[in-house]
Amino acid sequence: MATIVPIHGGNTRSDSLDRKSALQKAWVSWIAMLSTPFLFFLFVCWSLMADGGAPRDLHRGQTWFIMSMAYMAIAVPLAFFWRSHYFKAYWRGDVVPPRAYLVGMLTLWITMEIGGLLSLVGCLVSHSLLPNLLPALVAFVLFVPLWPSGRAMTNHGGNADDPERYEEPR
Repeated sequence: MATIVPIHGGNTRSDSLDRKSALQKAWVSWIAMLSTPFLFFLFVCWSLMADGGAPRDLHRGQTWFIMSMAYMAIAVPLAFFWRSHYFKAYWRGDVVPPRAYLVGMLTLWITMEIGGLLSLVGCLVSHSLLPNLLPALVAFVLFVPLWPSGRAMTNHGGNADDPERYEEPR
């Protein structure tokens, strides 16, 4: 009895990713994550203006504020640490593989996105913009400068001992 076994030559993994498509996916993700909190902020402002007579819940607002700030203080440094795990090749002076670049940057962006959205939900819960708007602003300020440049995928990090050649990844 004969069976037919397909023979695949080369790398046929469906999850292979090149630099260009990784950078395109990163830009699409970054722009979507940039616009989502902005649109949600507009919704929060609209909801609070429509709820003009609702009393502010200061206790609940302070609880959400502390929870949002604790999340930002703990999760964001952990996300940077997790990204450095994916950017291990860059610290050795090599380029970062496209999939590792995308996963590392998405980890950072999603962490900041959750922090910003969590604090905006706190604005809705407490019927007040402040103080819960502050963690959202912190998340936004941390998020915006981390646009996807892709330099870690194309430029070698250089020698970490030589400050003229070494470049920090963005």
